[in-house]
Amino acid sequence: MSITYGDLRSWRASGVSSASEMLRADLRTLEKSRDAVDTHAVPGSYVGLGSTMALVRRAVLVGQMTTHIEGLTIFERAVYAQHGPVSSIERTVQDIDTDAANQQFSIDSAGVVSDISPPQTFENSFERHEHQLGRQHLRDALVERMEAVFDDAYEVDTALVNARPQGSFSSDGPEYVVDPEVAREWAEMSDDERRAVIEHIAEQRAREAGVDDFEVRVEDLEDQDGDGVDDDPTTDSRGSWSEDDRVLRIDEGNLDDPTIIGTVAHEVRHAQQHKAVDDLPWWWWEDYHGPPGVSQEEVEDWKENFDDYKTSQDDGFDAYHDQPIERDARETGGGYLDGLDKDELERIREEAR
Repeated sequence: MSITYGDLRSWRASGVSSASEMLRADLRTLEKSRDAVDTHAVPGSYVGLGSTMALVRRAVLVGQMTTHIEGLTIFERAVYAQHGPVSSIERTVQDIDTDAANQQFSIDSAGVVSDISPPQTFENSFERHEHQLGRQHLRDALVERMEAVFDDAYEVDTALVNARPQGSFSSDGPEYVVDPEVAREWAEMSDDERRAVIEHIAEQRAREAGVDDFEVRVEDLEDQDGDGVDDDPTTDSRGSWSEDDRVLRIDEGNLDDPTIIGTVAHEVRHAQQHKAVDDLPWWWWEDYHGPPGVSQEEVEDWKENFDDYKTSQDDGFDAYHDQPIERDARETGGGYLDGLDKDELERIREEAR
């Protein structure tokens, strides 16, 4: 999601310090654990092949732990380095809010500046015009200061995203991580532009995957019966691929969230999975031609999964989340979004016009 002015009001340098201290504490614990594994994991009583195998496993584990510690160390330093910038942002936002109140303006959480000064009477139209012009200049100055603090905030966000260790998020963490510059550009786009970009990405990804003869629809997936109320308030339908009518559907209620781009790539991957299953060889002498980097065995797993697909409503979230086709589509969607930068989005945006 993009950063809002309401978000900036909650930014605190003390929170950055606390996060840095917690990361350092985690690092010390990890370092002690690694050293314990390195020193005590293989008992001296082990001999022969068993000892050799245990030593190899220990070396691999210690290496993995060391790599994780190194990545976390870099991230902790990046977090610590943001204390100064966040402190400056914190002060600037407070100053903007104070000046806005003194000048009789309000700023909502979305960053919209409104004139709340009481109505005034004027002797003539010239005085009214001069007053309105002065109020507009004051408002523009507030907006300019807000834009500058947003620039600073996105620099902080970019630094942290770039510093995060690869593979640092577990299955319980965020699956789609957006480049902050992409998030900011997405926030500035209209819904019509977002729709055009989504359709362009879907068509481009599908073409690369060899998927054709399909339609992209952006519609309200939360209210299928059209009564103006979400069918199931407990669910968040972001997108779907229907093999029956060959329609890729994206929820219009999530258009403001840039991670919807990952959802598009995710759903196109489902279309590619179906194509891969349909293209499986019928006879042993036929050659296998599947998606790059995907084995025939994996595609056969997809086939079995399609025949026994688990839904979150009927089988629970974990069963849905962990099945092969969803895991693969999630990795594909996340990988595409992870590699999308501002320049690429601008190129797509231009081509989609």
